[in-house]
Amino acid sequence: MEKARLITAKEVSDDLGISIQYAYSIIKQLNKELEEDGCFVIKGKTNRYYYEQRLFGNLEEVEIDEGLK
Repeated sequence: MEKARLITAKEVSDDLGISIQYAYSIIKQLNKELEEDGCFVIKGKTNRYYYEQRLFGNLEEVEIDEGLK
């Protein structure tokens, strides 16, 4: 099943093992950055790809490294 383009605070909370309140603050910061770049944002959700890039860096390198193990 394909993941949705937007990630919710609940998903961020579960993903990072943090409180929902802190997850909302992360989403708020990411949405602020996206708005500054001219993107339309939805309160309480953010772009999943942008979230993963900002928090985990270049995912392509991680996937390649995991394949070598």
